[in-house]
Amino acid sequence: MIAASALLAGCELDNDAGDMHVTVIESFERSTLGEKGYELGYTGDYLVCEYGYNEEWGSWNGFAVSKLHDMQSAELSNQYSVYNEAMASGDNCAVFYYDSYSDVKDLMFRYTGSYSVGSVKVNLSTYTWLTIRDGNSFARKFDEGDYLKVSFTALLSDRAEGETVDYYAVDYRDGKRFVADDWNTVDLSKLKGDLWGLRIKIETTDVNEYGACTPLYVCLDDLTFSVDF
Repeated sequence: MIAASALLAGCELDNDAGDMHVTVIESFERSTLGEKGYELGYTGDYLVCEYGYNEEWGSWNGFAVSKLHDMQSAELSNQYSVYNEAMASGDNCAVFYYDSYSDVKDLMFRYTGSYSVGSVKVNLSTYTWLTIRDGNSFARKFDEGDYLKVSFTALLSDRAEGETVDYYAVDYRDGKRFVADDWNTVDLSKLKGDLWGLRIKIETTDVNEYGACTPLYVCLDDLTFSVDF
């Protein structure tokens, strides 16, 4: 049980008298980032963001936290930058990299309770945004009919999947030319109940026989949710 008087860095809390009710705005500020400007994984006051790291290949998947926003470099070395001049709030954001070849990495709630997820702000990484616009040696630039879809799924007990909310961060279908280049608020209010956590997946139309060609990165900030204990 969490002390009702707690006010913790990176979150805004609204505690009602009596039964414990907490409203959280997670802006990923608990990580103090050094010169390199990012680190893998994240532990907040009410959630843990998983990540995986392969030492042999020097590769990772899942969640990182970053303060980087280089909007010019389209190189893999710039994979932790958001395509924006600033974060949605604070100094940091979360970067999620989806690798369908590795074990899925989830966002886990740290405490048992009844959760109501509100919203999250989503943007693309610079690496993804510039690849979609220009293409590179691995991926083609997007054209009519292409999309990049981000799916947020409620995880029930034992990580069983529940309701899902889809957000098209890039949508070139039916004559549209939408590419997220700002912090866009995604309504996640369908995701509620006795939740274990959240699962994120990313789908692109640029695929080959080996899988996705588009770099599957999105940036997240200001995840809001409430919980009753």
